[in-house]
Amino acid sequence: MSTVKLNTLPAPTFSWLGVNDIQADVGALDNGTYALDNGSCTEVLSGGAYEITAQGGEIREAVMFISPNDSAQVSTTVKAGGSSAVRLVQVFDGKAQTVSSVKALLEDDTGFELVQLYLGTGSTISEIDTQLGGRKSEFTANIGYLLGGDDKLDINLIARHLGKKTKSQITAKGVMNDSAQKTFKGTIDFVSGSAGASGAENEDVLLIGEKVVNKTVPLILCAEEDVEGSHGASIGRVDEEHIFYMQSRGLPQEKIVQLMAQSKIAQIVNTIADEQVRARINNKIGRGKDDE
Repeated sequence: MSTVKLNTLPAPTFSWLGVNDIQADVGALDNGTYALDNGSCTEVLSGGAYEITAQGGEIREAVMFISPNDSAQVSTTVKAGGSSAVRLVQVFDGKAQTVSSVKALLEDDTGFELVQLYLGTGSTISEIDTQLGGRKSEFTANIGYLLGGDDKLDINLIARHLGKKTKSQITAKGVMNDSAQKTFKGTIDFVSGSAGASGAENEDVLLIGEKVVNKTVPLILCAEEDVEGSHGASIGRVDEEHIFYMQSRGLPQEKIVQLMAQSKIAQIVNTIADEQVRARINNKIGRGKDDE
């Protein structure tokens, strides 16, 4: 184990905000890289390196349930070339400390869609670095989280636009309860030469617990004139009148909070095509089939 800096913000801000990076003890990755087969559902119970590759117009999809039994480092590499597309779903539902990285390289006319769900994470550090290197390559990220207890989540997402007419769309939705802590750093980086590129980012956070700590850090970097970028965040607390109304209809507060949490990430869960995977996630968050 060695202590290293992770999730470094591409353009540092005031150090007292505590978002420029995070330190963690990280062990070495296991030798070798595991290929994620098309249509596969992989159970990740320990650290390791994984890879999914698409070429020649292929459309590839993989699902990963990341639930390590002990502290683990999980690295995932995505390579899309030749007018191909990759869809990767990652579900984090373990309590052990997890350090995750997703690194994607996109060539001309390719697409990468990333769906991540953090369902009570213990302590998770997650970095997503997507290089939109090819002309007209596209990156879509849908991220949902349900955090409670003493959960800690630090996400550093970078969409780096290198090619012309590239597009990125980043959406994050989540609920925080109890004493949970979360930092979401979303960077759209328009590098010189990315003329015609566009990127958008939005986060929607519902704060339930009085002791939660939320840090939302949207960032747009621009070294190219002919680009379009936007970001926004909606951060709010539970409407007490809404809770009182639902309680008057016979619903206990615990159930009301659960329903609010489920509805916040339901849209992201429903983007998952695999019915069995969707059912497993809904069962985890207490959402039945009739609620879909």
